[in-house]
Amino acid sequence: MAKAKKKYGLDTFNKEYSVDVEATYGGLTYLDTIASERFNYEDTETGAIYDSQAELDKEQPDKKFQKVENTHKIEQLYVQVYSEVQKDNMDIRVPLDFDDTKFKMNDRVRLTGKVIARLQTGTKRVDVTTANGRTRQETVADYYFTVSAEGLEKVVTDFKPTQPQPESQPKPKEENQKK
Repeated sequence: MAKAKKKYGLDTFNKEYSVDVEATYGGLTYLDTIASERFNYEDTETGAIYDSQAELDKEQPDKKFQKVENTHKIEQLYVQVYSEVQKDNMDIRVPLDFDDTKFKMNDRVRLTGKVIARLQTGTKRVDVTTANGRTRQETVADYYFTVSAEGLEKVVTDFKPTQPQPESQPKPKEENQKK
């Protein structure tokens, strides 16, 4: 029996697709470069190290047996830009060897190389009002996109200052004299 192909849902995205940068983001303005450092989450009772606080909480719910330590190693690097189309600041993931010394705040920039959006899944806490009017918090699924690019470059505008035109020499007036 043939397996039916799913037409809708998260599988449709394949969790990664190319982005039409100009249509989706428009003009971009460079704001800052942000480094995300790596943390170790350790279960001090067993010595096991986990990648996230959530993983550690599942295995070791007792907080007194937990240790969180900053490794001071850069795990991810982001460029913060303002998008004219989105009308919001965005964090664009760039390679770890990205050189931000060429950029100043408010420089017009463009994403270069392969630009990819990834569908990320997670959870978030929301307030839910019950039938009796009480409010409680529930954890629900949350989906969002992250964007990564191979690089960034300054946009050079074609602005040419107009130079004052030298005033042309006054032409002698031809006078029509009536005699």
